Amino acid sequence: MAAMFTAARTTLLALILATAPLSAGADDLKEFAVAVERAELQYRIALRTLESSGRDETAAEVRLFRQTWQDVIARLDSNRPAQFEDDESYAVTMTQIDAALVGVLIVIDIGSREAARAALTPIGETLAKLRERAAPRLDQNDSGGHRPSLHP
Repeated sequence: MAAMFTAARTTLLALILATAPLSAGADDLKEFAVAVERAELQYRIALRTLESSGRDETAAEVRLFRQTWQDVIARLDSNRPAQFEDDESYAVTMTQIDAALVGVLIVIDIGSREAARAALTPIGETLAKLRERAAPRLDQNDSGGHRPSLHP
């Protein structure tokens, strides 16, 4: 019964993620922040599924996470937020996360929960850094011009 509830909850969250439109009038940075938040939500679902379910369910959630991430890339590739305009690591980071997700899927297929967890962890850290950079600043003077690095 618990597995059925988990599957239903995961499906519902995935549907919400897939159907929640971004505001057409949103600025680039806000659109980026929303897209990263969606990816982080799917990341957390994948990580929770890794800890509580089997290999097939985990692989399905990681595939959904990868699709969410590819949607981030597709939406924002040609419309990069100004805050990332001069950041040469932006494109590299987008590609590295996608490639890392392929690696996670391979590790899941092999059957190592610990290795899958170890492969997912740095992705979550990078998503948190992206979100932090995209978050609106209440006081620009507090930032001191420092941008967190995208790479762990």
